[in-house]
Amino acid sequence: MKTALRCLVVVLAFTFAAAPAALASGFYFKAAGLYSSPSDLSVASASAFKGSLKNSAGWAGALGYKFPLLPLRAEAEAQWFKNDFGGGSTSLGAVTSITGHAEQFTGFANAYLDVPKTFYGLAPYLGAGVGLAKVDLSKLNVFSGLTNVATFADGKTALAWQLMAGVQFHLFGAATLNAGYRYVKHEDISLTNAAAAGAVQKLRFGDNHVFELGVAIGF
Repeated sequence: MKTALRCLVVVLAFTFAAAPAALASGFYFKAAGLYSSPSDLSVASASAFKGSLKNSAGWAGALGYKFPLLPLRAEAEAQWFKNDFGGGSTSLGAVTSITGHAEQFTGFANAYLDVPKTFYGLAPYLGAGVGLAKVDLSKLNVFSGLTNVATFADGKTALAWQLMAGVQFHLFGAATLNAGYRYVKHEDISLTNAAAAGAVQKLRFGDNHVFELGVAIGF
């Protein structure tokens, strides 16, 4: 029995190690579910506001190309998140009421380096991307006591970038499973605060830690 189990382990290990974990060369489509864990959003002003953003799910879709004979991939990707506000503070004290959310729709140009060696059927990769994000605060209203500290209703396009790391695992045919981590960052944006006599204020997004699980299919 023990000999049979040892043989089975050896066969499985050989199978996973020999499996073509990474995509074959050529075009592929990728769809992924994302889980976003962002830092606070802050406003630098006379009544400075800092709002905590809740974790949320999002999605990403990409059209990519894996170069033949090279461990390189290039992608055009669309990415979306919507994070609700969970509370915050201002220079006047604690926030007593906050409504709205931060919505981000981003287009990225990504480049990936696929590590040519597999580990138990897992093929690691590293990547980086740069793009433009449409950031919408969708009628954000912030009150400290009875004072309306901030009201934003517009959006702005900002430069965005991301760093990626993860692994690929061959599923079947031309399909691979992708699991990874992304560090996503947006530059500051300036929006009109209707509650501050229409003053234009700069909003700063913190770090966004994103976890990804998706499937890529070559064609």
